Amino acid sequence: MTRIGFRLALAYRSNIIMTCVALVAQVFLLRMIWTSVYGSRPAAAGLTLDALLAYLTLANLQAFVTHTIVSRIIHDRIRTGMVFFDLARPVGYLRQMAGFQAGNTLGGLLLLAPVIPVVLLVGSITVPVNGAGYVITLVLGYVIAVQLALLISLIGFWTMEIGAVSLLYRLVSQFFAGTMVPLAFFPGFLGVVAEILPFKYMGYVPAAVYVGHISDISGPVVVELAWIAGLWGLLVLTWSRAHRRVVIQGG
Repeated sequence: MTRIGFRLALAYRSNIIMTCVALVAQVFLLRMIWTSVYGSRPAAAGLTLDALLAYLTLANLQAFVTHTIVSRIIHDRIRTGMVFFDLARPVGYLRQMAGFQAGNTLGGLLLLAPVIPVVLLVGSITVPVNGAGYVITLVLGYVIAVQLALLISLIGFWTMEIGAVSLLYRLVSQFFAGTMVPLAFFPGFLGVVAEILPFKYMGYVPAAVYVGHISDISGPVVVELAWIAGLWGLLVLTWSRAHRRVVIQGG
């Protein structure tokens, strides 16, 4: 399944290329907007302009890395009846889909590599304050992203259609991941909600660790591990009920 996911990413290279173009444009526009917003101010919310631009560049690169297609794949296979073949395999369904997503991410990274210098050129980057902490928090954040995508996907076993749910999830997760605005700028109630939800570990936390806005990673890592354990338990519980509602249609 990992090899299939990897090959699928390479099979649709034009889609990846257009996504990379959009990524470059987005980073460039964010740089222009935030440079204008900062004006002559040396810092805001504890972030200098250089640190903020490095944060936004990393956060948007991370959004590309943690983007998942497993929800769309599961949705299509449920609606066409192809899920039957997934269930017939000797490996557990959730492990199959997680392996598929990991392979697809690796394929996307391979195609993204040549674009990274361009993104860094139009954006900004600094020397990592805590490189090891950045990698640790990013990997754990990616695991959380995959688990959440799988959880959203399982809704399809009840509804057959998850387009609206997926759109809502994408909007909420991107906003609270801090890819456009760092969570340090979130006011009052929004800041509280952002702290409670797991989305910040998919974007804000790793990038903030990189630029030094978060210096001690012990707290975030413990919370990430707790989210991973909790989401895995919820996935197992949901799947134990979802597979009883399988309806093979089409095919």
